[in-house]
Amino acid sequence: MKKFIPLLLALMSISSYSQIIPFTVNLDTSITKTLDSALIYVKNPTNKIVNVSSVRTTSPFFFTRVNTLNVNPNDSTGLWVIYSSYHNLTYRAFLILDARVPNGGLHYSLVYGLIATSKYPDALYSFTQGLSDEPLKAALKTFTSTGYISLGYNSARDKMFETVDDYGGDTIECIYSGRKIYATTRTQAQNQSFDTEHTWPQSFFNENEPMRSDIHHLFPTYSPANNARGSYPFGFVVSNITYQDGGSKLGRDVNNNIVFEPRDVQKGNTARAVFYFITRYQNHENYLALAQENALRQFHIMDTVNAKERLRNERIKSFQNNRNPFADHPEFVERIAAFYTTQNTPPKAEISAAPYTVNFDTLANAGDTVSYFVAICNYGNTDLSVSSVTSNNPVFTVESFPSSVSPNQFGYAKIKFTPAAANTLYSGVLTVNNSDSTLNITLNGVSGIVNG
Repeated sequence: MKKFIPLLLALMSISSYSQIIPFTVNLDTSITKTLDSALIYVKNPTNKIVNVSSVRTTSPFFFTRVNTLNVNPNDSTGLWVIYSSYHNLTYRAFLILDARVPNGGLHYSLVYGLIATSKYPDALYSFTQGLSDEPLKAALKTFTSTGYISLGYNSARDKMFETVDDYGGDTIECIYSGRKIYATTRTQAQNQSFDTEHTWPQSFFNENEPMRSDIHHLFPTYSPANNARGSYPFGFVVSNITYQDGGSKLGRDVNNNIVFEPRDVQKGNTARAVFYFITRYQNHENYLALAQENALRQFHIMDTVNAKERLRNERIKSFQNNRNPFADHPEFVERIAAFYTTQNTPPKAEISAAPYTVNFDTLANAGDTVSYFVAICNYGNTDLSVSSVTSNNPVFTVESFPSSVSPNQFGYAKIKFTPAAANTLYSGVLTVNNSDSTLNITLNGVSGIVNG
């Protein structure tokens, strides 16, 4: 929904250089995959025009439809900030306006906070609101386990061949080779050399229930394809191919390990079946390791959820009373740091600056001075440590800078320009060494009037 912010974001004087909590624009809670927006007014209380050369945010979930704007003297200009996300999470970011007055007088950029929350339109997954990593995995484990009906191996296979993987005309298709047969029952399928593939090899959990009969990781396969896959991990085959049919193949990956690569239309389904299994149960016999998980994450991206996979999820739900959450919300994969082990995403400081190019006011004479305040912003979730701020040109000197910036706050580095000679163009680079990544800012200054 659209929201009008009844607040004028005025140009104001700086009261502190070290740590500043920005005014924050709170957007309404919105539904995922929809647009929310807020109209913000930038007021210019001075008698000079203000040029905003850059309008940007520090998050791809927030954006504006304008890159530049002008604010006339004693006037205001509206600016729409738009937000959209496919995750049911809360996001924070900075809105940065790199502004200057052509004849001098404004010596800093305008920095404001943004915060917005998205929620899913359905209540089924409301329990995942705001969750990531291990808390999300734990919640999904409970979700996939609660009310689960263990069908038993024969019954599960009957349901798979007769209903779950019958997409019309009693035709059953091998997930690996693409071979199709006509079969109305499991017996008819087995008599035509079709088997049941356990995406998580059943030898790794001793053929125990309920894992053995969980249809979310069972698929129909042609026997030669099933035998070729065996218990090998999944991956990308690059050499030494010993089996190949319908796009699936067995061979060596870049690390010379034997891996099985499903055809493209099955890659994502396989990945999401493995992610479901390890979340619902556990990493039996450490079958899933980092290398295989990385390949499966690529499979997941390459082959997205389609209508057929969603229908399969619904059919399985009708029999065993649980769902594969990674088919319902494939974005959950992005929010889990690791499936194969216990791991949370480590806190990280993330730096931005405003502006990235500082154009000092023109000074009339050598020895005159003017200062500019560069905002050092931290849009991460832990403190940003700033070890040094240095200039490679002595006409630009660093007077002060914040040694630490808290999450969702910013501090100002005060930079002074003192030209050594008249009628000269100066340039330099300001380097901000910090705990995130080294940041370089361009410095430009002019003394007197340059002729020619």
